[in-house]
Amino acid sequence: MPYWMWLAVSGVLLVVEMLTVDLLFASLAFSALLAAGASALGFNLVVQGIVFGVGAAVSILFLRPIALRHLQRKPKDHATNVEALIGAPALALSEITDISGEVKISGERWRARTDFGPLAKESRLEVVAIEGATAVVKPKE
Repeated sequence: MPYWMWLAVSGVLLVVEMLTVDLLFASLAFSALLAAGASALGFNLVVQGIVFGVGAAVSILFLRPIALRHLQRKPKDHATNVEALIGAPALALSEITDISGEVKISGERWRARTDFGPLAKESRLEVVAIEGATAVVKPKE
C-alpha cells in the first residue's frame, strides 16, 4: 500500500480521536504513521501490516496508559466546586449563630452557621465546611 494511503488512514484516525478523546485512535494513527514509514522505505504490504500491528499493540498496551495517567493528573492544590471554598476567607453580613447567618465568600452570598459561638456582623471568618447550601465558618485566626 502506498505511504500516502497510510498517511490518509492516520489523518482519518486522528479526526476520530478528536471526536472521542480517548487516545485509542491516536495510538492507531501513530501505528499508521509507522506503517507509512515502512511503505516509504520500500517494504511490502505484509511488512507494513506487521509494523502497523506491532506498533498498535505497543502503543495501546504501553504508551496509552502512560499518556492517560499524565492527562488525568491534577495538581495537589487543585480543588474544584465547594472543595475550593474550604479555608476561604469570608465576611459576616449578619450575626452568625449555630443555626443562622449570612456571609460573603468570593463575592457570593451564602447562608452560614458556626459551632464557635455567636460571631458579630462584619467579622472576618474562615470557611470550615460546606453542608448543602450552608457554609460552616469560624473566626479567622
